[in-house]
Amino acid sequence: MRSRSKTFHLQHEIPEASKTEKPKRNKFSVFKGLILAMLSGVFYSSAAVIVKEMKNLHPGQLSVYRFIAILVMSLPETIKCGENPFGPKDLRFLLVLRGFFGATNLFLNFIAFRYLPLGEAAVIIFSVPVFVTVAARIFLKEPCGIFQSVTVVLTVVGIIFTAKIPSRLMGHDILYTSENLYGLLAAVASLLFSTCRFIVIRKVKSVHHAVIMFNFGWVAIVETVTLTAITGDFKWHKCGVQNVYILLLGLFSYAGQTLLTMALQCELAGPVSTMRAAADIVLAFMWQTFLFRNTPDSFSIVGAILVGFSVVFVGLRKWVSSLPEESNQRKRLRWIIA
Repeated sequence: MRSRSKTFHLQHEIPEASKTEKPKRNKFSVFKGLILAMLSGVFYSSAAVIVKEMKNLHPGQLSVYRFIAILVMSLPETIKCGENPFGPKDLRFLLVLRGFFGATNLFLNFIAFRYLPLGEAAVIIFSVPVFVTVAARIFLKEPCGIFQSVTVVLTVVGIIFTAKIPSRLMGHDILYTSENLYGLLAAVASLLFSTCRFIVIRKVKSVHHAVIMFNFGWVAIVETVTLTAITGDFKWHKCGVQNVYILLLGLFSYAGQTLLTMALQCELAGPVSTMRAAADIVLAFMWQTFLFRNTPDSFSIVGAILVGFSVVFVGLRKWVSSLPEESNQRKRLRWIIA
Protein backbone atom coordinates (compact mmCIF):
# COMPACT_ATOMS: atom_id res chain seq x y z
CA MET A 1 0.00 0.00 0.00
CA ARG A 2 2.85 2.36 0.82
CA SER A 3 4.56 1.62 -2.49
CA ARG A 4 1.33 2.38 -4.37
CA SER A 5 0.96 5.61 -2.41
CA LYS A 6 4.57 6.55 -3.18
CA THR A 7 4.03 5.86 -6.86
CA PHE A 8 0.86 7.97 -6.77
CA HIS A 9 2.75 10.92 -5.28
CA LEU A 10 5.59 10.60 -7.79
CA GLN A 11 3.17 10.60 -10.69
CA HIS A 12 1.71 13.86 -9.44
CA GLU A 13 5.04 15.45 -8.59
CA ILE A 14 6.63 14.94 -11.99
CA PRO A 15 4.17 17.16 -13.91
CA GLU A 16 4.54 19.88 -11.28
CA ALA A 17 8.29 19.76 -11.67
CA SER A 18 8.01 19.88 -15.43
CA LYS A 19 5.89 23.01 -15.16
CA THR A 20 8.78 24.85 -13.53
CA GLU A 21 11.14 23.92 -16.35
CA LYS A 22 10.84 26.63 -18.95
CA PRO A 23 12.01 25.83 -22.44
CA LYS A 24 15.26 27.45 -23.29
CA ARG A 25 14.69 30.59 -25.29
CA ASN A 26 16.93 31.29 -28.23
CA LYS A 27 19.16 34.15 -27.16
CA PHE A 28 18.73 35.77 -30.55
CA SER A 29 14.92 35.76 -30.32
CA VAL A 30 14.95 38.99 -28.29
CA PHE A 31 16.46 40.72 -31.32
CA LYS A 32 13.88 39.33 -33.77
CA GLY A 33 12.05 42.62 -34.29
CA LEU A 34 15.27 44.57 -34.77
CA ILE A 35 16.68 42.01 -37.22
CA LEU A 36 13.45 42.07 -39.24
CA ALA A 37 13.58 45.88 -39.30
CA MET A 38 17.18 45.79 -40.53
CA LEU A 39 16.31 43.27 -43.29
CA SER A 40 13.39 45.48 -44.27
CA GLY A 41 15.87 48.31 -44.74
CA VAL A 42 18.01 46.10 -46.98
CA PHE A 43 15.11 45.38 -49.34
CA TYR A 44 13.83 48.95 -49.32
CA SER A 45 17.28 50.29 -50.07
CA SER A 46 17.65 47.85 -52.97
CA ALA A 47 14.29 49.01 -54.33
CA ALA A 48 15.44 52.64 -54.03
CA VAL A 49 18.46 51.87 -56.22
CA ILE A 50 16.13 50.50 -58.91
CA VAL A 51 13.85 53.55 -58.67
CA LYS A 52 16.84 55.84 -59.06
CA GLU A 53 17.78 54.07 -62.30
CA MET A 54 14.30 54.39 -63.86
CA LYS A 55 14.15 58.15 -64.34
CA ASN A 56 11.92 58.01 -67.42
CA LEU A 57 8.82 56.98 -65.41
CA HIS A 58 6.74 59.14 -63.06
CA PRO A 59 7.27 58.35 -59.35
CA GLY A 60 3.58 57.58 -58.98
CA GLN A 61 3.74 54.97 -61.73
CA LEU A 62 6.64 53.23 -60.00
CA SER A 63 4.60 53.30 -56.78
CA VAL A 64 1.71 51.58 -58.55
CA TYR A 65 4.04 48.77 -59.68
CA ARG A 66 5.14 48.26 -56.09
CA PHE A 67 1.60 48.15 -54.74
CA ILE A 68 0.37 45.72 -57.42
CA ALA A 69 3.19 43.36 -56.45
CA ILE A 70 2.33 43.71 -52.73
CA LEU A 71 -1.36 42.97 -53.40
CA VAL A 72 -0.70 39.94 -55.64
CA MET A 73 2.00 38.41 -53.41
CA SER A 74 0.01 38.84 -50.21
CA LEU A 75 -3.20 37.30 -51.58
CA PRO A 76 -2.20 33.57 -51.34
CA GLU A 77 -1.04 33.90 -47.73
CA THR A 78 -4.11 35.98 -46.87
CA ILE A 79 -6.35 33.13 -48.06
CA LYS A 80 -4.16 30.53 -46.35
CA CYS A 81 -4.19 32.21 -42.92
CA GLY A 82 -7.97 31.75 -42.65
CA GLU A 83 -8.74 35.28 -41.44
CA ASN A 84 -11.20 37.63 -43.12
CA PRO A 85 -9.25 39.33 -45.96
CA PHE A 86 -10.49 42.73 -44.79
CA GLY A 87 -9.61 42.04 -41.16
CA PRO A 88 -11.72 42.07 -37.97
CA LYS A 89 -14.71 44.43 -38.08
CA ASP A 90 -13.40 46.60 -35.27
CA LEU A 91 -10.03 47.11 -37.02
CA ARG A 92 -11.08 47.55 -40.65
CA PHE A 93 -11.03 51.31 -40.51
CA LEU A 94 -7.48 51.23 -39.09
CA LEU A 95 -6.39 48.81 -41.83
CA VAL A 96 -7.72 51.18 -44.51
CA LEU A 97 -6.07 54.08 -42.69
CA ARG A 98 -2.79 52.17 -42.63
CA GLY A 99 -3.03 51.71 -46.41
CA PHE A 100 -3.75 55.40 -46.91
CA PHE A 101 -0.82 56.51 -44.74
CA GLY A 102 1.59 54.03 -46.35
CA ALA A 103 0.61 54.86 -49.92
CA THR A 104 0.77 58.61 -49.37
CA ASN A 105 4.11 58.28 -47.61
CA LEU A 106 5.69 56.36 -50.49
CA PHE A 107 4.22 58.62 -53.16
CA LEU A 108 5.57 61.74 -51.40
CA ASN A 109 8.85 59.93 -50.81
CA PHE A 110 9.43 59.53 -54.53
CA ILE A 111 8.38 63.12 -55.22
CA ALA A 112 10.91 64.37 -52.66
CA PHE A 113 13.73 62.34 -54.15
CA ARG A 114 12.84 63.59 -57.62
CA TYR A 115 12.80 67.32 -56.83
CA LEU A 116 15.23 67.60 -53.91
CA PRO A 117 18.90 66.65 -53.69
CA LEU A 118 19.04 63.09 -52.39
CA GLY A 119 20.85 64.02 -49.18
CA GLU A 120 18.44 66.74 -48.14
CA ALA A 121 15.43 64.53 -48.81
CA ALA A 122 17.02 61.72 -46.76
CA VAL A 123 17.65 64.01 -43.78
CA ILE A 124 13.95 64.85 -43.53
CA ILE A 125 12.49 61.45 -44.41
CA PHE A 126 14.83 59.34 -42.27
CA SER A 127 14.43 61.53 -39.20
CA VAL A 128 11.21 59.59 -38.64
CA PRO A 129 12.59 57.78 -35.52
CA VAL A 130 12.36 61.04 -33.58
CA PHE A 131 8.71 61.56 -34.43
CA VAL A 132 7.83 57.86 -34.05
CA THR A 133 9.39 57.70 -30.59
CA VAL A 134 7.49 60.80 -29.47
CA ALA A 135 4.22 59.67 -31.09
CA ALA A 136 4.58 56.15 -29.66
CA ARG A 137 5.02 57.66 -26.21
CA ILE A 138 1.86 59.79 -26.63
CA PHE A 139 -0.49 57.36 -28.41
CA LEU A 140 0.84 53.89 -27.48
CA LYS A 141 2.24 54.70 -24.02
CA GLU A 142 5.54 53.07 -25.00
CA PRO A 143 8.51 53.82 -22.73
CA CYS A 144 11.00 56.42 -23.89
CA GLY A 145 13.98 56.59 -21.54
CA ILE A 146 17.04 58.79 -21.62
CA PHE A 147 19.18 56.16 -23.33
CA GLN A 148 16.66 55.62 -26.14
CA SER A 149 16.32 59.37 -26.61
CA VAL A 150 20.11 59.70 -26.94
CA THR A 151 20.09 56.88 -29.51
CA VAL A 152 17.46 58.65 -31.58
CA VAL A 153 19.43 61.91 -31.44
CA LEU A 154 22.59 60.09 -32.56
CA THR A 155 20.70 58.61 -35.50
CA VAL A 156 19.37 61.97 -36.64
CA VAL A 157 22.79 63.67 -36.25
CA GLY A 158 24.35 60.83 -38.23
CA ILE A 159 21.76 61.28 -40.98
CA ILE A 160 22.48 65.01 -41.10
CA PHE A 161 26.21 64.41 -41.51
CA THR A 162 25.67 61.66 -44.09
CA ALA A 163 23.55 64.05 -46.13
CA LYS A 164 26.32 66.68 -45.89
CA ILE A 165 23.97 69.36 -44.60
CA PRO A 166 26.79 71.09 -42.61
CA SER A 167 28.80 71.37 -45.81
CA ARG A 168 25.84 72.91 -47.62
CA LEU A 169 25.15 75.38 -44.83
CA MET A 170 28.77 76.56 -44.88
CA GLY A 171 28.48 77.33 -48.59
CA HIS A 172 26.50 79.90 -50.49
CA ASP A 173 24.15 77.65 -52.47
CA ILE A 174 21.27 77.61 -50.00
CA LEU A 175 18.47 79.10 -52.13
CA TYR A 176 15.52 76.94 -53.15
CA THR A 177 13.83 76.96 -56.55
CA SER A 178 10.10 76.32 -56.94
CA GLU A 179 10.87 72.63 -57.61
CA ASN A 180 13.03 72.49 -54.47
CA LEU A 181 10.19 73.90 -52.41
CA TYR A 182 7.79 71.36 -53.92
CA GLY A 183 10.19 68.57 -52.96
CA LEU A 184 10.73 70.05 -49.49
CA LEU A 185 6.99 70.13 -48.77
CA ALA A 186 6.66 66.56 -50.06
CA ALA A 187 9.49 65.39 -47.79
CA VAL A 188 7.99 67.00 -44.67
CA ALA A 189 4.55 65.59 -45.46
CA SER A 190 6.11 62.17 -46.12
CA LEU A 191 7.71 62.27 -42.67
CA LEU A 192 4.36 62.96 -41.01
CA PHE A 193 2.55 60.19 -42.91
CA SER A 194 5.38 57.76 -42.16
CA THR A 195 5.03 58.48 -38.43
CA CYS A 196 1.29 57.80 -38.60
CA ARG A 197 1.98 54.57 -40.51
CA PHE A 198 4.22 53.20 -37.75
CA ILE A 199 1.67 54.01 -35.05
CA VAL A 200 -1.27 52.44 -36.91
CA ILE A 201 0.67 49.24 -37.66
CA ARG A 202 1.35 48.89 -33.94
CA LYS A 203 -2.38 49.39 -33.28
CA VAL A 204 -3.31 46.47 -35.61
CA LYS A 205 -0.44 44.17 -34.60
CA SER A 206 -2.92 41.41 -33.64
CA VAL A 207 -3.97 41.05 -37.30
CA HIS A 208 -2.06 38.58 -39.49
CA HIS A 209 0.64 40.40 -41.43
CA ALA A 210 -0.68 39.06 -44.78
CA VAL A 211 -4.11 40.61 -44.11
CA ILE A 212 -2.43 43.93 -43.28
CA MET A 213 -0.44 43.74 -46.51
CA PHE A 214 -3.50 42.81 -48.60
CA ASN A 215 -5.48 45.82 -47.38
CA PHE A 216 -2.44 48.04 -47.80
CA GLY A 217 -2.13 46.86 -51.40
CA TRP A 218 -5.65 47.55 -52.63
CA VAL A 219 -6.00 50.86 -50.81
CA ALA A 220 -2.61 52.01 -52.09
CA ILE A 221 -3.40 51.09 -55.71
CA VAL A 222 -6.66 53.06 -55.72
CA GLU A 223 -5.04 56.10 -54.13
CA THR A 224 -1.81 56.10 -56.14
CA VAL A 225 -3.49 55.59 -59.52
CA THR A 226 -5.72 58.58 -58.72
CA LEU A 227 -2.81 60.77 -57.58
CA THR A 228 -0.67 59.85 -60.58
CA ALA A 229 -3.50 60.58 -63.01
CA ILE A 230 -3.90 64.03 -61.43
CA THR A 231 -0.26 65.03 -60.98
CA GLY A 232 1.47 63.16 -63.81
CA ASP A 233 0.94 60.66 -66.59
CA PHE A 234 1.46 56.96 -67.24
CA LYS A 235 4.07 55.91 -69.80
CA TRP A 236 5.05 52.51 -71.15
CA HIS A 237 8.39 51.41 -69.75
CA LYS A 238 11.37 50.68 -71.98
CA CYS A 239 11.87 47.14 -73.18
CA GLY A 240 14.82 45.06 -72.02
CA VAL A 241 16.36 45.49 -68.60
CA GLN A 242 13.50 47.65 -67.27
CA ASN A 243 11.23 44.59 -67.33
CA VAL A 244 13.60 42.92 -64.88
CA TYR A 245 13.81 46.10 -62.81
CA ILE A 246 10.02 46.24 -62.45
CA LEU A 247 9.84 42.60 -61.32
CA LEU A 248 12.64 43.14 -58.79
CA LEU A 249 11.01 46.37 -57.62
CA GLY A 250 7.83 44.50 -56.81
CA LEU A 251 9.65 41.62 -55.11
CA PHE A 252 11.86 43.88 -52.97
CA SER A 253 8.91 46.11 -52.05
CA TYR A 254 6.81 43.17 -50.87
CA ALA A 255 9.68 41.68 -48.87
CA GLY A 256 10.58 45.02 -47.29
CA GLN A 257 7.00 45.91 -46.36
CA THR A 258 6.23 42.44 -44.98
CA LEU A 259 9.36 42.40 -42.83
CA LEU A 260 8.59 45.88 -41.49
CA THR A 261 5.04 44.84 -40.58
CA MET A 262 6.32 41.71 -38.81
CA ALA A 263 8.96 43.76 -36.97
CA LEU A 264 6.33 46.17 -35.64
CA GLN A 265 4.19 43.23 -34.49
CA CYS A 266 6.89 41.96 -32.14
CA GLU A 267 8.88 45.07 -31.21
CA LEU A 268 8.23 48.62 -30.04
CA ALA A 269 7.74 51.26 -32.74
CA GLY A 270 10.64 53.44 -31.56
CA PRO A 271 13.46 50.84 -31.82
CA VAL A 272 12.07 49.48 -35.11
CA SER A 273 11.99 52.90 -36.78
CA THR A 274 15.50 53.68 -35.47
CA MET A 275 16.93 50.40 -36.77
CA ARG A 276 15.15 50.81 -40.09
CA ALA A 277 16.47 54.35 -40.60
CA ALA A 278 19.99 53.29 -39.60
CA ALA A 279 19.96 50.38 -42.06
CA ASP A 280 18.72 52.62 -44.87
CA ILE A 281 21.44 55.20 -44.28
CA VAL A 282 24.30 52.70 -43.95
CA LEU A 283 23.23 50.90 -47.12
CA ALA A 284 22.83 54.19 -49.01
CA PHE A 285 26.40 54.94 -47.95
CA MET A 286 27.52 51.59 -49.41
CA TRP A 287 25.57 52.01 -52.67
CA GLN A 288 27.09 55.45 -53.09
CA THR A 289 30.60 54.04 -52.70
CA PHE A 290 30.47 50.77 -54.61
CA LEU A 291 27.65 51.15 -57.15
CA PHE A 292 27.76 54.81 -58.11
CA ARG A 293 31.54 55.22 -57.57
CA ASN A 294 31.05 58.36 -55.50
CA THR A 295 33.80 58.48 -52.89
CA PRO A 296 32.38 59.61 -49.53
CA ASP A 297 33.80 62.69 -47.87
CA SER A 298 34.53 63.27 -44.18
CA PHE A 299 30.91 64.30 -43.46
CA SER A 300 29.61 61.00 -44.84
CA ILE A 301 32.15 59.01 -42.83
CA VAL A 302 31.23 60.79 -39.58
CA GLY A 303 27.55 60.21 -40.30
CA ALA A 304 28.08 56.51 -40.96
CA ILE A 305 30.00 56.11 -37.68
CA LEU A 306 27.26 57.85 -35.67
CA VAL A 307 24.54 55.75 -37.27
CA GLY A 308 26.59 52.60 -36.65
CA PHE A 309 26.88 53.47 -32.96
CA SER A 310 23.13 54.05 -32.86
CA VAL A 311 22.47 50.55 -34.20
CA VAL A 312 24.81 49.02 -31.60
CA PHE A 313 23.17 51.00 -28.77
CA VAL A 314 19.66 49.92 -29.82
CA GLY A 315 20.73 46.27 -29.80
CA LEU A 316 22.53 46.68 -26.47
CA ARG A 317 19.47 48.21 -24.82
CA LYS A 318 17.28 45.39 -26.13
CA TRP A 319 19.70 42.77 -24.75
CA VAL A 320 19.88 44.39 -21.30
CA SER A 321 16.09 44.73 -21.06
CA SER A 322 15.73 40.99 -21.84
CA LEU A 323 17.95 39.91 -18.91
CA PRO A 324 16.29 38.59 -15.71
CA GLU A 325 15.63 41.17 -13.00
CA GLU A 326 18.02 39.41 -10.60
CA SER A 327 20.84 39.27 -13.16
CA ASN A 328 24.06 41.01 -12.08
CA GLN A 329 24.63 42.22 -15.65
CA ARG A 330 21.19 43.88 -15.70
CA LYS A 331 21.88 45.56 -12.35
CA ARG A 332 25.24 46.91 -13.57
CA LEU A 333 23.77 48.17 -16.84
CA ARG A 334 20.44 49.38 -15.45
CA TRP A 335 21.25 52.94 -16.57
CA ILE A 336 20.94 51.79 -20.19
CA ILE A 337 17.23 51.02 -19.84
CA ALA A 338 16.45 53.91 -17.52
